[in-house]
Amino acid sequence: MTVSRALTGSRDVSERTRKKVTQCARELGYKANRWARSLVTRRTSIIGVVVPDISHSYFADVTHGIEEVMQRAGYNLILCLSHMDSEREKAEIEMLVGSRVEGLVVASEQPQRSPEVFRRLQQSGVPFVLVDRFFPGFDFPSVLVDDLAVGRLATEHLVELGHRRIAHIQGPELSVASLRYRGYVSTLRAHRIPVKKRWIERGRFDIQSGREAMKRLLHTKPRPTAVFVANDPMAIGAVYASREAGLDVPGDVSIIGAGNIEGAHHPNPFLTTVDWPHEELGRAAAVSLIARTSNAGRPGGRVLKVFAPSLLRRLSTAPPRS
Repeated sequence: MTVSRALTGSRDVSERTRKKVTQCARELGYKANRWARSLVTRRTSIIGVVVPDISHSYFADVTHGIEEVMQRAGYNLILCLSHMDSEREKAEIEMLVGSRVEGLVVASEQPQRSPEVFRRLQQSGVPFVLVDRFFPGFDFPSVLVDDLAVGRLATEHLVELGHRRIAHIQGPELSVASLRYRGYVSTLRAHRIPVKKRWIERGRFDIQSGREAMKRLLHTKPRPTAVFVANDPMAIGAVYASREAGLDVPGDVSIIGAGNIEGAHHPNPFLTTVDWPHEELGRAAAVSLIARTSNAGRPGGRVLKVFAPSLLRRLSTAPPRS
């Protein structure tokens, strides 16, 4: 019992004894068994994080923000990647709950009309916070970007440059994609610019689907002079498709994305995009989750913070050629 108290920082042990115990533990190479301790304390001090991808900077930055706050609060993370697969996400959440994590931060890939996994978490009392996602009509705690404003900022920029043939590449059936699409539509209508169905394509938030969607847009007659793409990876794919077709960006077609994945990670960022603070998004989600875990067993209200986006003007957009 004295050894246990010394290693856990109890005040019931003298400093002299504590030093003797810790010295002996170092010499023996002793490491505390986290899982055995959790059976006694009923706490694991582990948070599960599920994000679609960390191959580019966006969710890597969000995760860094989560980790920064959690580490200061004495938590460790288990990071899982859904790879933009909703079924895999469900399996990862089930695994984390089975591992007795104290809470979850999830950037969900579940279609916005299919919130069942989070309804079950809520009913079972598992604390969680959604980051960069929400489900309309459901009172799940969420930390968000103003995605309606993202769509409006991007489309307004193209209109101000003089474009009238403005296409859009949507994302999958997620709240972020639907709101950015609504921002695109409302801005065109505010300027009395027709919304053309043939200039609206859908992608999967990855480079390849952006490339494929752009190829389809380039075959329309007349061809759009500008494209608002719902996120940066798809916008990069759209740039590739345009160049492969022999077109100049932005001379022949302007392209704007959302998310600023180039950011400080590229020496010469090219893509005009809409930005918001990635790491702050993660930090806010972590702070919200810690607040909820501290109220374990008691009902918690909706935790909601919305970040405002801003336009980053770069080299991939320009006025249309006459």
